Amino acid sequence: MIDLTTDSPLQAAVEAMDRRTPVGSTMTSREWEAAPAEIRDRSFWISTVECERILAEAQRRLKQVISQQRDAAEEGGRVMNRTRFIAEMQDVLKELGYQPDPNKRGTLQDVSSARRLGLIWDMNLKMAAGYAKWKAEQDEDLLDEFPAWELTRELGRVEVRDWPAIWAAAGGEFFGEPGPDYPSAPGRMMAMKTDPIWAAISQFGTPWPPFRWGSGMGLTDIDRDEAEELGVVLEDTVQGPLATPFNSGFSQSIKGLPEPSRERLRSEFGDTCRIDGDRIFHQRDTTEANEHRAKTIREELRARARSAVERGEAALERLRREDDAAEALYGSEEADGVRRTYLAQLAAVENGRKGLFHEQITEEAAWPLIEAAREAMPSARVEWKDGHLLAWRPDLDRLSLEELAELSGENPVARNGMLLGYGMESPAALGEEHVLVLLVDGEGNTVSGFHAPLRAARIYAEARLRDLTDGLGPGYDYRIIERKGGGA
Repeated sequence: MIDLTTDSPLQAAVEAMDRRTPVGSTMTSREWEAAPAEIRDRSFWISTVECERILAEAQRRLKQVISQQRDAAEEGGRVMNRTRFIAEMQDVLKELGYQPDPNKRGTLQDVSSARRLGLIWDMNLKMAAGYAKWKAEQDEDLLDEFPAWELTRELGRVEVRDWPAIWAAAGGEFFGEPGPDYPSAPGRMMAMKTDPIWAAISQFGTPWPPFRWGSGMGLTDIDRDEAEELGVVLEDTVQGPLATPFNSGFSQSIKGLPEPSRERLRSEFGDTCRIDGDRIFHQRDTTEANEHRAKTIREELRARARSAVERGEAALERLRREDDAAEALYGSEEADGVRRTYLAQLAAVENGRKGLFHEQITEEAAWPLIEAAREAMPSARVEWKDGHLLAWRPDLDRLSLEELAELSGENPVARNGMLLGYGMESPAALGEEHVLVLLVDGEGNTVSGFHAPLRAARIYAEARLRDLTDGLGPGYDYRIIERKGGGA
């Protein structure tokens, strides 16, 4: 393992931390592990942590130690270390009002606990060091001199995983006599450095250690003579350095991942993830629209959403010039907020983040939106049926118009809350208390609103707010107004 306290910062590790943007999400560790590795690599996340301020504060401190930055002289010139990281993050969490579940206080499920913060520190620094080592060894001369790695134990553990079984299940081969770590194994766990086995054994999909939470396994260089003698590489085999640790078209299994978890993946990453049965794929966009490729997934989705809204605005403006009815419906100042919120939600469908846009609306009011959306958002299908405006991606959701219209009848959220992008169906029972959720702009003007069961109101409001901020920019917020009633 590379020591991050070297004479100079490990530039690859610094760059790896720099390219990650905080992504707040309710997703669990298991759900994040199901996301394609390339997406995780571009996101700074802590499982179940939604507040991006918490993530940014943690990332800033981790970057400080990786880049070997000291505090300013007037602040004492201190370096960041594990103890200081835990103490400062506990202060940040307290300042932001974080309250753990009383039944989970002090456990790994308590983000403010020393155990959880220590794990965040350990895993992120190990990941940074592992990437730096992998990057450094993608060099023609080094690959020629030391063409292979052996999976070996670096740190002892009370409970030892059966790594030979993990290795064999992933398709790994054994060479020579077994080593001291696993004397009963069929041989030593070895492979060429560019072999996909290294990503295959990783819980995180990355070809460098740590390969599992709390793992004590690492990689040992094997020189050419030994690698050829054992048959790991053939004589005169030449490996080309890998430009990226992730294979194009790479997929992974999500078998057993429940439907709510799959929907949260789509809500976070839109059509950059494609789920096909029990496998998830990372979609590599090679079109002109992918000019934002160097940015994070979230930034890329925001840029695409805003571009779709702009195209929709332009299409609607043309329709308003050509048709008096369209101008009467969407040309007034009062209609501005409604028009833009509709377009933002349609853009979320175009991005694949939102499975379905549904609005009860007259056919007369729907047609300009339908025409504009069809022109500006070609991936989405937009239709009106039986009093409902519906938009969805047929390539992502294979339900028919008739099926969607039926689902969008009485109390639609109770039956298609997942498709609507809320991450869950409505938990409301007959007679349960409902609230009014209002979406407001920066001046406090209401631009959208809907009723929601009290238990799910904040989740629904956050989902709708994400549609607006992605498509229209920052400055929007929501208000939850309690009211009594059983209807949805």
